[in-house]
Amino acid sequence: MSVPAQAGIEPLELADEQRAAMLRELLDSEPLPMIQKSIDAFRRDLPDLLRTHPGQWVAYHGDDRVGFGKTETELYQRCFAQGHTRDDFIVGFTEPGAFDPDEEIEVTCWDV
Repeated sequence: MSVPAQAGIEPLELADEQRAAMLRELLDSEPLPMIQKSIDAFRRDLPDLLRTHPGQWVAYHGDDRVGFGKTETELYQRCFAQGHTRDDFIVGFTEPGAFDPDEEIEVTCWDV
């Protein structure tokens, strides 16, 4: 994988083994505290959300519910507009078993 060069910065080359090691480390690490707090709030509220907002997207920043949306993208944009970073909020879909601790997590973007 090659990262585009910026002025005065050499591109970084990572071997497949290095990328794999970095990904394993990410997957094995504990969630960031604010992410964990957001997940806990989502899980706590899920029974009510399933009654009041089934099949909708919802965003949490810690214990605070940012809001509901028709799309995941809409909520990401709302959170970013409020000054939140990717490290301090979650967007989840209200369905049974969402954010279950035993759930396989689908990763949609890698920062390595």
